[in-house]
Amino acid sequence: MVKTPVAIRIDVDSARDIALLPELLDLLTRYGIKGTFFITTGPDRLALNFFKHLAHPRSYAQFVKSRPLRYRAHSLNGIVRSTQVEAASPEILQRAKEDGHELGLHGYDHFTWISKLSTMDEISIKQLIATGITALEAVTDAEAKSFASPGFTVTSALLRAIEAFDFDYSSDFKSNGLTSPFYPEIGSDTGRVLQVPVSIDSIGELFTKGLSADEIKTRISACADVWHSNRLPFVVYAHPAYELGCQKGLFASVLQDLHEDPRFQFSTLAQIARQWKVHV
Repeated sequence: MVKTPVAIRIDVDSARDIALLPELLDLLTRYGIKGTFFITTGPDRLALNFFKHLAHPRSYAQFVKSRPLRYRAHSLNGIVRSTQVEAASPEILQRAKEDGHELGLHGYDHFTWISKLSTMDEISIKQLIATGITALEAVTDAEAKSFASPGFTVTSALLRAIEAFDFDYSSDFKSNGLTSPFYPEIGSDTGRVLQVPVSIDSIGELFTKGLSADEIKTRISACADVWHSNRLPFVVYAHPAYELGCQKGLFASVLQDLHEDPRFQFSTLAQIARQWKVHV
């Protein structure tokens, strides 16, 4: 049987995410899974999310459902605490690298990236990415060969900007339906950087939409069935602070189900990108 690639993408957005990585690494080791970690660099501004939601009252209920206090003391980062995400615990990122996981760049200054990217030009975005690469490589001693835009925020300027770097692929999109890896259209041109999209909302996002734990498992299983039927790589993603910090049992169960399903083979996103380039 030809197995369908399945991948777990871990978005590390904050110092709180970093703090939970040892527990997550232990979980992945238990199942023999190699994951892809996209590491945010620059200042941790978690606390500023509170003011963002105050400015948009309709999103307040969704904000509360996301359990913002799950970050505990880190919830004050950006107001009374100054923390660089990648420098919070560099030894943990070193362990992820030594354990054989893939490390990629998740931008620089996560909060500013999401709130300001739509107005940034290509030059400004290139500067942020270059700063992020320098910061990540300084603490991990690993070459940044992959990229993922924070919050799946994508503009034409971003897609042009990442062309200037030697990324093997990027993961800037989350599909709303069956989607294969693709080369994006940038104006009238086709981009040169392969996009490996996420296949489904995270557990945290599905909870925020009102799904129960059983409904979430059913949704993920059904989605995996569709991707397998169409021989497309299935990519799930998570944030340590929520999926591990708030829903560890459910998260572990989802990973175990995929690990034990004989139709699937866990891969990193880098492996999926390499295989897809040969495939096409």
